[in-house]
Amino acid sequence: MDVVHAYVLPRAGVDDELISLAHACRPALLDYPIDLACPPEAGDPGTLHLTIEMVADAPAADISVSERADLVNALHMGLADVPPFVTEVGPPIGNVAGAVLDVWPDCEAMALQRRVQAAIRMTRGDGALLHNGGRIHCSLGYSYDTASSDRLNSALRAITPRRAPLHVDSLHLLSVRYDIAQDSGGWRMSWEPIAEIPLGG
Repeated sequence: MDVVHAYVLPRAGVDDELISLAHACRPALLDYPIDLACPPEAGDPGTLHLTIEMVADAPAADISVSERADLVNALHMGLADVPPFVTEVGPPIGNVAGAVLDVWPDCEAMALQRRVQAAIRMTRGDGALLHNGGRIHCSLGYSYDTASSDRLNSALRAITPRRAPLHVDSLHLLSVRYDIAQDSGGWRMSWEPIAEIPLGG
Protein backbone atom coordinates (compact mmCIF):
# COMPACT_ATOMS: atom_id res chain seq x y z
CA MET A 1 0.00 0.00 0.00
CA ASP A 2 1.21 3.52 -0.86
CA VAL A 3 0.90 6.31 1.71
CA VAL A 4 1.61 10.03 1.24
CA HIS A 5 4.53 11.27 3.33
CA ALA A 6 6.43 14.53 3.70
CA TYR A 7 10.19 13.92 3.86
CA VAL A 8 13.45 15.85 3.85
CA LEU A 9 15.86 13.98 1.56
CA PRO A 10 19.65 14.21 1.86
CA ARG A 11 21.41 15.00 -1.40
CA ALA A 12 24.66 13.69 -2.78
CA GLY A 13 27.10 16.57 -3.20
CA VAL A 14 25.39 18.55 -0.43
CA ASP A 15 24.93 16.14 2.46
CA ASP A 16 27.91 13.89 1.79
CA GLU A 17 28.97 13.79 5.45
CA LEU A 18 25.57 12.44 6.45
CA ILE A 19 25.53 9.90 3.61
CA SER A 20 29.05 8.79 4.58
CA LEU A 21 27.96 8.38 8.21
CA ALA A 22 25.03 6.21 7.14
CA HIS A 23 27.32 4.04 5.01
CA ALA A 24 29.83 3.77 7.86
CA CYS A 25 27.05 2.17 9.92
CA ARG A 26 26.33 -0.56 7.33
CA PRO A 27 28.92 -3.11 8.54
CA ALA A 28 27.56 -2.93 12.10
CA LEU A 29 23.98 -3.42 10.88
CA LEU A 30 24.52 -6.30 8.46
CA ASP A 31 24.49 -8.97 11.18
CA TYR A 32 21.09 -7.83 12.44
CA PRO A 33 17.54 -8.30 11.12
CA ILE A 34 17.41 -4.78 9.69
CA ASP A 35 16.54 -3.82 6.12
CA LEU A 36 18.97 -0.99 5.39
CA ALA A 37 18.09 2.39 3.91
CA CYS A 38 21.50 2.89 2.26
CA PRO A 39 22.53 0.56 -0.60
CA PRO A 40 26.05 -0.91 -0.77
CA GLU A 41 27.33 1.75 -3.19
CA ALA A 42 29.17 4.44 -1.21
CA GLY A 43 27.76 7.92 -1.72
CA ASP A 44 24.26 6.73 -2.64
CA PRO A 45 21.65 7.99 -0.13
CA GLY A 46 19.20 5.24 -1.13
CA THR A 47 16.02 5.67 0.90
CA LEU A 48 17.68 7.62 3.71
CA HIS A 49 15.23 10.31 4.76
CA LEU A 50 14.02 12.55 7.54
CA THR A 51 10.34 11.91 8.20
CA ILE A 52 8.39 15.13 8.77
CA GLU A 53 4.79 13.88 8.59
CA MET A 54 2.46 11.28 7.13
CA VAL A 55 -1.03 11.71 5.66
CA ALA A 56 -2.75 9.03 7.71
CA ASP A 57 -6.42 9.25 6.77
CA ALA A 58 -6.27 7.46 3.40
CA PRO A 59 -3.92 5.48 1.17
CA ALA A 60 -2.29 7.47 -1.62
CA ALA A 61 -4.52 5.84 -4.25
CA ASP A 62 -7.61 7.28 -2.55
CA ILE A 63 -6.29 10.86 -2.57
CA SER A 64 -7.42 12.45 -5.83
CA VAL A 65 -5.35 14.63 -8.13
CA SER A 66 -7.27 17.72 -7.01
CA GLU A 67 -6.83 16.81 -3.33
CA ARG A 68 -3.10 16.39 -3.85
CA ALA A 69 -2.99 19.77 -5.61
CA ASP A 70 -4.78 21.38 -2.65
CA LEU A 71 -2.24 19.90 -0.26
CA VAL A 72 0.71 21.00 -2.41
CA ASN A 73 -0.69 24.54 -2.61
CA ALA A 74 -1.21 24.64 1.15
CA LEU A 75 2.38 23.49 1.69
CA HIS A 76 3.69 26.16 -0.69
CA MET A 77 1.82 28.83 1.28
CA GLY A 78 2.76 27.39 4.66
CA LEU A 79 6.48 27.08 3.90
CA ALA A 80 6.91 30.33 1.96
CA ASP A 81 8.32 32.16 4.98
CA VAL A 82 10.21 29.23 6.55
CA PRO A 83 13.91 29.90 5.89
CA PRO A 84 16.25 27.07 4.89
CA PHE A 85 18.36 25.75 7.76
CA VAL A 86 21.10 23.31 8.65
CA THR A 87 20.71 20.87 11.51
CA GLU A 88 22.68 17.82 12.64
CA VAL A 89 21.81 14.15 12.89
CA GLY A 90 23.38 11.46 15.04
CA PRO A 91 24.72 9.60 16.84
CA PRO A 92 23.53 6.26 15.42
CA ILE A 93 21.36 4.27 17.82
CA GLY A 94 19.85 0.79 17.59
CA ASN A 95 16.31 0.52 18.94
CA VAL A 96 13.16 -1.58 18.70
CA ALA A 97 12.31 -0.11 15.27
CA GLY A 98 15.76 -0.67 13.73
CA ALA A 99 18.53 1.93 13.71
CA VAL A 100 18.17 5.70 13.66
CA LEU A 101 20.01 9.01 13.66
CA ASP A 102 18.26 11.51 15.94
CA VAL A 103 18.07 15.19 14.97
CA TRP A 104 19.66 17.83 17.20
CA PRO A 105 19.19 20.72 17.45
CA ASP A 106 15.59 19.98 16.52
CA CYS A 107 13.82 23.32 17.07
CA GLU A 108 13.83 24.30 13.37
CA ALA A 109 12.87 20.78 12.24
CA MET A 110 9.98 20.76 14.71
CA ALA A 111 8.86 24.19 13.50
CA LEU A 112 8.89 22.83 9.94
CA GLN A 113 6.87 19.83 11.11
CA ARG A 114 4.24 22.11 12.68
CA ARG A 115 3.86 24.06 9.41
CA VAL A 116 3.45 20.82 7.46
CA GLN A 117 0.91 19.55 9.98
CA ALA A 118 -1.05 22.80 9.67
CA ALA A 119 -1.19 22.41 5.86
CA ILE A 120 -2.38 18.82 6.16
CA ARG A 121 -4.96 19.76 8.79
CA MET A 122 -6.26 22.65 6.66
CA THR A 123 -6.76 20.47 3.57
CA ARG A 124 -7.66 17.09 5.08
CA GLY A 125 -8.75 17.66 8.68
CA ASP A 126 -7.49 16.39 12.03
CA GLY A 127 -8.09 12.77 11.00
CA ALA A 128 -5.10 12.93 8.66
CA LEU A 129 -2.69 13.47 11.57
CA LEU A 130 -3.03 10.20 13.47
CA HIS A 131 0.59 9.20 12.88
CA ASN A 132 3.07 9.48 15.76
CA GLY A 133 6.61 8.87 14.62
CA GLY A 134 8.13 9.97 17.93
CA ARG A 135 11.22 12.12 17.98
CA ILE A 136 12.27 13.48 14.57
CA HIS A 137 14.94 11.18 13.12
CA CYS A 138 16.55 9.64 10.05
CA SER A 139 16.07 5.87 9.84
CA LEU A 140 19.15 3.85 8.88
CA GLY A 141 16.98 0.77 8.49
CA TYR A 142 13.89 -1.02 9.76
CA SER A 143 13.90 -4.16 11.89
CA TYR A 144 11.95 -7.22 10.76
CA ASP A 145 12.76 -9.50 13.74
CA THR A 146 13.97 -9.24 17.32
CA ALA A 147 17.61 -9.17 18.45
CA SER A 148 19.60 -7.78 21.35
CA SER A 149 20.79 -4.25 20.62
CA ASP A 150 23.62 -4.25 23.18
CA ARG A 151 26.35 -5.48 20.82
CA LEU A 152 24.93 -3.39 17.98
CA ASN A 153 25.03 -0.17 20.00
CA SER A 154 28.58 -0.94 21.13
CA ALA A 155 29.61 -1.22 17.47
CA LEU A 156 27.72 1.95 16.52
CA ARG A 157 29.39 3.88 19.34
CA ALA A 158 32.79 3.13 17.81
CA ILE A 159 31.89 4.94 14.57
CA THR A 160 33.33 8.44 14.17
CA PRO A 161 32.43 11.11 13.43
CA ARG A 162 29.17 10.48 15.24
CA ARG A 163 27.20 13.41 13.88
CA ALA A 164 26.75 15.03 10.47
CA PRO A 165 25.00 18.13 9.08
CA LEU A 166 21.75 17.95 7.11
CA HIS A 167 20.86 20.88 4.83
CA VAL A 168 17.12 21.51 4.77
CA ASP A 169 15.95 23.79 1.96
CA SER A 170 13.01 21.87 0.52
CA LEU A 171 10.30 19.41 1.46
CA HIS A 172 9.45 16.37 -0.66
CA LEU A 173 5.87 15.15 -0.86
CA LEU A 174 6.05 11.48 -1.84
CA SER A 175 3.86 8.46 -2.40
CA VAL A 176 5.71 5.93 -0.24
CA ARG A 177 5.30 2.20 -0.77
CA TYR A 178 6.14 -0.61 1.65
CA ASP A 179 6.68 -4.04 0.10
CA ILE A 180 7.62 -7.29 1.80
CA ALA A 181 11.22 -8.10 0.87
CA GLN A 182 11.55 -11.58 -0.61
CA ASP A 183 14.96 -12.19 0.95
CA SER A 184 14.19 -11.14 4.53
CA GLY A 185 10.43 -10.96 4.93
CA GLY A 186 10.84 -7.41 6.28
CA TRP A 187 9.43 -4.17 4.96
CA ARG A 188 11.29 -2.47 2.13
CA MET A 189 10.36 1.03 1.06
CA SER A 190 10.33 2.87 -2.25
CA TRP A 191 8.61 6.04 -3.38
CA GLU A 192 7.29 8.12 -6.24
CA PRO A 193 7.56 11.94 -6.14
CA ILE A 194 4.44 14.08 -5.93
CA ALA A 195 5.99 17.53 -5.42
CA GLU A 196 9.05 19.31 -4.09
CA ILE A 197 8.26 22.43 -2.08
CA PRO A 198 11.11 24.91 -1.49
CA LEU A 199 11.50 26.53 1.89
CA GLY A 200 11.34 30.30 1.84
CA GLY A 201 9.35 30.40 -1.38
